[in-house]
Amino acid sequence: MVHTTGPAPVDVTTIIPGLRPWRRTSVRLHPRRGTPAPESSHVGGAIQTSARMEWPSCPDHSYVNTAGNFQPLPMLAVGQFLCKDFPEILFPENADLLQVFWCPNDHFLEFPPSAEYEGPRVELRWLDSSHVDGFSSLTWEASWPVEDSYLVHPCTIDQERVDEYPDSEVLPPLLAEAADAISTEDGGYQYSLSVARGWKIGGWPSWHLTGLQHIECPDCAGPVKLLIKVDSCEWDGGSDRWWPLEERSLTEEQEPAAREPTGTVVGRFGELRIFTCESNPAHSPIPNIQ
Repeated sequence: MVHTTGPAPVDVTTIIPGLRPWRRTSVRLHPRRGTPAPESSHVGGAIQTSARMEWPSCPDHSYVNTAGNFQPLPMLAVGQFLCKDFPEILFPENADLLQVFWCPNDHFLEFPPSAEYEGPRVELRWLDSSHVDGFSSLTWEASWPVEDSYLVHPCTIDQERVDEYPDSEVLPPLLAEAADAISTEDGGYQYSLSVARGWKIGGWPSWHLTGLQHIECPDCAGPVKLLIKVDSCEWDGGSDRWWPLEERSLTEEQEPAAREPTGTVVGRFGELRIFTCESNPAHSPIPNIQ
């Protein structure tokens, strides 16, 4: 099914021409529950792998196996993204397949100089798809320690590229003041004209919870960029603009599966963003919750 974001209530660059250089394109993923093909770009579910690849596990959590021994807790496959589908993603050399994993438990981490984080531990795998020859998925055992809110329903995705503008926290003072002064019937600049809701690749991050935080690469102290956003919902009461036009006639019973398709809740019904180094995406990823 095609998903279309509603038009912006106003042309923000006509009102504020100085915002034109700040425009970015993000890819709304529009995950919807289904059975995605393991070789496709998708969210949750089975992913491509091979017998040579060890499934990632969490160094901080374990479970007791049937023999009574402690074993590292396997991570959960959050999503898989192919280079051919997402030219917006900067892949390392000799990689064309990105897999995102997390431990479905809270971790308390710090990322100098100022970012603190409480949420799932994240791991990225950048692979050469010519080296995979099968697929795999995990069935979570009832005895494994896991936060149910971090489990991810298997979902197909429908890519939609939309223009975004930054959170006013990011803008220079005069532009920020002008942006915040824009009034619309549907959320103003912050909710209907700047950062898209829902799961997405690239674009701008929102800083609505903490205010702007300084994040840098933990490996080289260089600048970072937003790789992916995991959102607790596809749209909310802040603005109907992000509610796909094709789904506005859903019944009351049908709407929750579209609004919260993955069943994943991060933060206080917020969003988890994964940042990567601008110069070397293979450097350690930085998760952040708003």
